[in-house]
Amino acid sequence: MLGLEIRGLQALQAKAAQMIEDLHGKPMLDGMRRATLLVSKDAKILSPVDTGLLRSSITPEVRAEGFNVLGVVGSNVFYAPYQETGTSRGLKGKHYMQGAFEKNLTEIKNLIGNVVGKIVDK
Repeated sequence: MLGLEIRGLQALQAKAAQMIEDLHGKPMLDGMRRATLLVSKDAKILSPVDTGLLRSSITPEVRAEGFNVLGVVGSNVFYAPYQETGTSRGLKGKHYMQGAFEKNLTEIKNLIGNVVGKIVDK
């Protein structure tokens, strides 16, 4: 008869469960929050200004939905998408949101990568 003993399996399972929880929990939410703050800061700088309403309406939001952590930067001003794309009254799009995201993309990747690395190394 052949016997097999696996040592440390329960500890490994507990660590894997903790990693999954952290990847969808506070550490990742905090990392995504920092990422959205970077984008919202630069979107405000890059946005066109007439009255300042658009600039002041740009806000970050982070939420967990199931197994996803979502970071959203946006505006509730009705003309924000038209300013971004230039689809109203012959406007040339400013691409302030896209520009802010692209400007920070490398830093965002590093930030989220560091969060994941810390979770895995924990």
